[in-house]
Amino acid sequence: MVSHEQSVLIVHPDPVLRAGLVSALAPRRIIAVSSRDDAARTLAERVPDVVLADVVEARRFIRDLDRLAPAAMRVFLCPQSQSQELRELVDVAAEGHEFHTVDPTVPVEEMARSLRELMRQRASVRVPTTGLEAVFLVEGQPLRAQCLNVGNEGVLLKLPVDSPIEQLPPGTRIFDLRLERAGQVMLRTNGFVRHLGLERAPGDAWFRVGIQLERTGTGIGHVELATLNDMVRVLAVLRRALRRSGMLQCTLVQGVRRREELQASLIEETAEAPAVLRCALPLRWTVAVGDVVQLVFDLSGKSYHGWAAVVRTEADSFVLSMPRSLSMYHRRSSMRFKAGEDQTFSVAYVSPLTGESMEYPVMDLHPLGLSFAYDAARDVLPVGLIIDTFTLVLPDGTRAPCSAEVRDSSPLLSHAVGGMARPFRCGMRLLNVQPEARQVVMDAFVQARCPQVRDGRTEPFQNVWELARAVHLFHPDYPFEEGPHLATLEDTHRKLAGVPEGLFRTFLYCEGDQLLGHVSGVRTHSRTWMVQHLMVMPTVRRGENISRELPALNVDYAEALEDVHYMRIFWRLQNKWPDRVFGWIARTMHIEGLTELQTMNYTRVPFTQPLRTRRGLPTVRPATAADLKWLEGHLRERGEVVRLMADDLLAPEARMPTLAARYAPHGIHRGRSLFVVDGENAPLALALAEEATPGLSWAEMTSAFSFVVPQAQHPRAAEAREALAAHCVEHYRQQGKRSALALVQDDEVEGLVAMGFQWSCRVAKWTFHRSTARTWHMLMAAVFERLRARAPRVLGQDEERTD
Repeated sequence: MVSHEQSVLIVHPDPVLRAGLVSALAPRRIIAVSSRDDAARTLAERVPDVVLADVVEARRFIRDLDRLAPAAMRVFLCPQSQSQELRELVDVAAEGHEFHTVDPTVPVEEMARSLRELMRQRASVRVPTTGLEAVFLVEGQPLRAQCLNVGNEGVLLKLPVDSPIEQLPPGTRIFDLRLERAGQVMLRTNGFVRHLGLERAPGDAWFRVGIQLERTGTGIGHVELATLNDMVRVLAVLRRALRRSGMLQCTLVQGVRRREELQASLIEETAEAPAVLRCALPLRWTVAVGDVVQLVFDLSGKSYHGWAAVVRTEADSFVLSMPRSLSMYHRRSSMRFKAGEDQTFSVAYVSPLTGESMEYPVMDLHPLGLSFAYDAARDVLPVGLIIDTFTLVLPDGTRAPCSAEVRDSSPLLSHAVGGMARPFRCGMRLLNVQPEARQVVMDAFVQARCPQVRDGRTEPFQNVWELARAVHLFHPDYPFEEGPHLATLEDTHRKLAGVPEGLFRTFLYCEGDQLLGHVSGVRTHSRTWMVQHLMVMPTVRRGENISRELPALNVDYAEALEDVHYMRIFWRLQNKWPDRVFGWIARTMHIEGLTELQTMNYTRVPFTQPLRTRRGLPTVRPATAADLKWLEGHLRERGEVVRLMADDLLAPEARMPTLAARYAPHGIHRGRSLFVVDGENAPLALALAEEATPGLSWAEMTSAFSFVVPQAQHPRAAEAREALAAHCVEHYRQQGKRSALALVQDDEVEGLVAMGFQWSCRVAKWTFHRSTARTWHMLMAAVFERLRARAPRVLGQDEERTD
């Protein structure tokens, strides 16, 4: 039996406080330093489990930790009397940073007790296991994994990199978890995913999945992830929730227990008064000073519950104290919406238990699921029930048959449903939905989310091009002058308008007939959706956050596609606005194995310019099936999971046969050619030459080549890259391209420039897994809140475009 010995880094200028903490937290491995600079040097050498730091320069210190110790628990020592520092911490927490706070002015014993409680889960005894296998159910599908260790509260599992991790975001319920050795069941319980990460070892990489075992009495629809009892985090979560919807669900703890959704606002703390919540008066019950109210709200796929006291009543509102803690539960990873009054959906089904035909109006929905109110005194809908004869009734009366699975069933206290003796809310996952019905749901979602946005696939190409001209969205192959290239772009625009849902979508932000914004999304690989061509007219209407709404809708649309696992965004680093926004978000939400941020050089050679190559270059040949398997193994060994999966570099998909077959019936080409220069025992270098119909991406990111060189310092690596580049240029010339584009690393630029390539700029390629989409939305809201708080000059011309 082995206990994990925790390591702690203490960063504080007060030597007395440092000595007290070292004594109180013994016998852990503790390093105490006095400054942020000393801490940075220590972090560069070793990464601790826990970092205790002074609140001064908290934002800068978090940046250091994000870079040097992203997995360490962060705790800031902040006296409750320092209101300015507390407000700064709330701002930082509202931006999505996770940390805890402890008041250092309390007695050392009390402070140490709080710290030990925070570190308790990381200090539990873990037993390494051999030959133990875990079998469990997620989304009704069985999964198997190797069990690495077992503790009192959970288990650590090892999953291969091609496992369906999109089904395992933190908070996901794990049913019928069994630990088996040689076929004998050693443990059987339920649980939920606590954390997910990527682990690397020589010659291998895998996902590390931490499972917390279910505690006695845990409800099937309410998996408690944590209790937030840190006032900084409580304030930050409430601010984010009210910023998004401005509503809280309130229920009296005593008396009339009827939940109502009330308009609410957060009144921040001042020097004269603490922070409080102001809520509109309820319609069905009355409040008095001293009453206790339960607060419930959803945020980023989780539900938060807390209790607050009524401190005073006013003519049209009442004021609540801040809840001392919030219980956080897993709800769902995707966002649902309520359709407008002119777009009413309903469901009809035959109960598999009673055989009775039922029909109910829909409360909220999403292309993957919905909820409705039903009478539990008449109908029975237990969690896990499969309904094969399920029908979604669309607003025009069309009936779309599908199947559904009950995911949640709970009493409905706030919904006024006439004639129901026991109103319950049923949450269902939709299965086998027809594409036409899914499209109607998505159109309704767009209208409910932002009525000024419309589908732009049928928009005349000239209107979109005029917007590109107005915001100077320049690409070398497609200048603004008249020429045959415009006919090429218009033809591709027309073809994309006819592809099925899930391959392409464009959103236009309009005010009347005036086009103010545009964004498009295209499926670039079998599992990957790329957000591209974000353009916003340079007007004074920045308050409407067009630049936020358009990419957010695009990500929501991609998330609704069940077979999309990754989203991708490109931007030029020289464009300050997207680099500030998307760059900050990408660094903040970095999760190894789920997100990837790469910087590449955009180099190009037009075919009107001769290519300079030297004699005696090595032979280039097309890649074989063995080479594709080698490439997959090489990327696995390096732990490049996101690239492997998002770029279709698994051996069977390396030439993109699946996506090519989806595009081909519509006259659009998509594929990849791979070329090899042989080494002594394995490929010395490979070139991945992606191919696409011109204009699929105006920047032609889908028609560029890149290198894979396993040993960059090999004496023949440079000539191998040169031979591959010359071969790719000829390959694109034969396809009728206007130029050859290479996306390469910094050390590969010099060789291409010597051949005649022109360096244009550096671009960032950011890829994130669909399970992180809620975090992306939360951080987008946080960064725009920060921008609004600054001077208007921040939202300048660079906001107009990303690519």
